[in-house]
Amino acid sequence: MKKLTYKTIQKAKGCWAISLVLFTLTEGKAQLTEPRETIVIGNTKQLFIDDKLIQSHKSVDFVMNQPYSTGEILIETDLPHEAGGEVYLYSSVLKDDEGKVKIWYDFLRQKSETDPYDHDRHVGYAESADGIHFTKPEVGLHALNGSKKNNVVLPGIIGGSAVWLDPQAPPAHRYKTQAKVYPSGKLHMHSSPDGINWKFFSEINPRGPFDTQTIVFWDETSNKHVFYGRHFVDRKEGDELVLRRRGVRRAILEDYKDVVDTGVVLWPDFIDQGTYSDKVRQNPVDYYGATVFPYPETKGVYIMLTQAFWHWVTDTEFQGTGEPGTRDIRLEVSRDGTSFSKAGARKAFIKPGPLGRFDSRQIWAMPNPIVMGDEIWIYYCGVNWDRAGRIDPMAPGGKKKSAITRAVLRLDGFVSLDTPYDATGEVVTKPVTFTGGKLEINTDTGGGGSIRVEILEEDGTPVPGFTLQESDWIVGNSVRYPVTWRGKADVKQLEGKSVRLRFVMRDAKLYAFQFK
Repeated sequence: MKKLTYKTIQKAKGCWAISLVLFTLTEGKAQLTEPRETIVIGNTKQLFIDDKLIQSHKSVDFVMNQPYSTGEILIETDLPHEAGGEVYLYSSVLKDDEGKVKIWYDFLRQKSETDPYDHDRHVGYAESADGIHFTKPEVGLHALNGSKKNNVVLPGIIGGSAVWLDPQAPPAHRYKTQAKVYPSGKLHMHSSPDGINWKFFSEINPRGPFDTQTIVFWDETSNKHVFYGRHFVDRKEGDELVLRRRGVRRAILEDYKDVVDTGVVLWPDFIDQGTYSDKVRQNPVDYYGATVFPYPETKGVYIMLTQAFWHWVTDTEFQGTGEPGTRDIRLEVSRDGTSFSKAGARKAFIKPGPLGRFDSRQIWAMPNPIVMGDEIWIYYCGVNWDRAGRIDPMAPGGKKKSAITRAVLRLDGFVSLDTPYDATGEVVTKPVTFTGGKLEINTDTGGGGSIRVEILEEDGTPVPGFTLQESDWIVGNSVRYPVTWRGKADVKQLEGKSVRLRFVMRDAKLYAFQFK
């Protein structure tokens, strides 16, 4: 008899929790000594964004996978009514039921240096069959400079968009978006049957800050419309504001009108503050806003792409912003939309482009990333100046440049379980019950890595016909690799039974699994 002890450490809500999982291995049987918890997964996709499903693991690391930016200019201000203007940050994207990709982009034609509400700012519309080649149809709805020959779709002067589809609404109001309107500075929601013909729908009482892009969607878990928006934590000395921290709050949007806060979900913590500890008075980083969305094909998985704003050099402050005044995108993950964990050891998920390119200084992830085939396309707006307007010193001709582009990520590819070259890794799940007749995994083993899958009884006994010795070698790169045992994929006989999965891996990445 040989005893093995695995220690799993997870960080939860700011404190360290340590749990011990004991296995007694006797004649190939893993006897579990801790209380058992059976998780009903049905046929939904299971992502390894955290250790929720994992009972034990060894020689395995959770790895954040960065998408690659294409650097393409997909949308820029190239129409006569946009001349001299800028594509700006608060834009949004959707793929409709027919597969057409629609973008509502914020473009700014001019800006007053003295009046923050004197914007000539509008929302233009563009569409594409492939998500890459966009056209800007002349919709003839709203006049600019006395002419309706343009692609402006939202009435008035609008501070961007955050378009979403509302499954609770009748067809006439299926598309919705909310944004600040000028000159009133109020938060208005508009609705549309098609994403082109928009009308005023409601005035929202935000009950707090909302001066950046706000996110709203119907949450199937809580059966409510949830709202993510700006949060401030200020410190004053007398009447003087000496420190402002920006974060993200979550709320419930009731009757499309009232925002009821449920709490702050992201703010700069002590680790963030310690990144430039010599700048004791200045906040080195804020979380200026966030794109939050429930991940498709799953239940209870929420992704946050937060816009981190860096500004720690106070002696070069200009227009209220210290250098570098840049923004990048960080990744947060959650199981409930309320408690988020930072992925990738807090490193950037998407970085600004190289100096000299249009996206070299600030980038902003647009709601919402879309699935295109076996990839996730994360559209983002990039600009070559910082928040204070300081232009990239390598900008061609020293001129401002902005555009919408995209970053490409593998399907389910936010976080993976990785095993090294020189060791065999192993992951054993908690007991689960599933529906379906076959098992597929999302994996990349390269040419020399491998995965084998064993199905265990709840007590750790290998199920005959599904043992490690009977498992066929999985070698390759596929988002839907069928798992087989001596050539057979049928697992229907185990449907509804409490079982565990054991993944034995070497030099491989495992992203997700799904019974189908």
